Amino acid sequence: MSTPAAQHRNDRPDRPDRSIVTLVQDLPDLADVAEGTGALTAMERANLAAAEAALDTFQASGWAAGQALAVIAKGHLHRDTHDTFPEYLWERWGLKPSPAYRLMEGWRLAARLAPATAGRGVTGSHVTSLMPVVKQYGGDRDDDGRDELGETTAEAVFQGAQDALKESALDRKLTAALLDAAVTALPKPTELPEDQGERAKAVREAARDAVTSLIREPGGTGDGKKKEKPAPGAVRLATQVPPQLAEALDGWVDRLSVGLALPLNREGLVTRIVQLALEQPESLVAVARRIESEQAETVGGARRWTWTPKGKPRGHIRIAEERAKGHKAGRGENEVRCLTAREQTDEGLPLCGETPTWRITDQPTGPAAVVTTAYYCAGHLPADCSPPGRWNG
Repeated sequence: MSTPAAQHRNDRPDRPDRSIVTLVQDLPDLADVAEGTGALTAMERANLAAAEAALDTFQASGWAAGQALAVIAKGHLHRDTHDTFPEYLWERWGLKPSPAYRLMEGWRLAARLAPATAGRGVTGSHVTSLMPVVKQYGGDRDDDGRDELGETTAEAVFQGAQDALKESALDRKLTAALLDAAVTALPKPTELPEDQGERAKAVREAARDAVTSLIREPGGTGDGKKKEKPAPGAVRLATQVPPQLAEALDGWVDRLSVGLALPLNREGLVTRIVQLALEQPESLVAVARRIESEQAETVGGARRWTWTPKGKPRGHIRIAEERAKGHKAGRGENEVRCLTAREQTDEGLPLCGETPTWRITDQPTGPAAVVTTAYYCAGHLPADCSPPGRWNG
């Protein structure tokens, strides 16, 4: 299904797309391109230059679009045709607010880094990796919305990573993973020099050292030493999000971006959710309960966990069933009672008098294996019978 933007692609003949026209005119007809061998001819070098110029324009166009969208949003230049900026984004360009705001948020940094890329342009992943640096190591924004301190720090990270690649004998490209490692290894903002020049130098050296340690040898540090855990810093999470959750998260981002009139993205929203959760200790219990529920299955009103106990051979099964109202004796079983630790008495296994809410069944392997069943109350459940995934906080 086409977006509303498709309706506008050819509705302004008085405003041709100059960049596309120029690029198409400079590129050779594909039918005239032969499969060449040997040294490049003068014509082939010209074709290569035209093709790479087109690719450079393609890489830069996204961040140019971010600046263009920022101009439209700040000036409310959409007001003749659309009441709100999000409506304009979707109906005119087929864009949702979250990706549009990401472009608007990152274009300044992308433009700043472009000269350091030797004409190759800045990728979206580069900017995404470095935006946390702008936010965490930055200062006040000027009237143009630029955070000079934050952008200078991010630029130093970028340059330090490039320094490491240039000094390496390996043919490596600057990837988001390398930048993430450089960001993680940065000192805390309070540990950096106050002088901006010295600050940038320290950041550049830290980023260079971090990337060098990763690329010194393929697949390792290259010095035979165990890699030390980096100092606490920016954390970049990479996880698969279920489609329904991703859709709901994007919906939250869109609503908050519009309601607050601020550019937000998934990462920023998740960061704020985590911050809020850390301020509320009961959130840890809620998370534990959610994980616990995912580990157990519900059978006849009881929660059941099945696993192989640590130290037992493969095939040995232990089943823990928790029933809040207590277990009743099964067919062929004696009266159900909670067993406490054997060493507490010289008279065998005493009774504690509490309702046994746990039934533990052990199913060993082997021809002479005997299935055993024991019952415990919540307070006397042995540690080795506590199922994995159960909240014990």
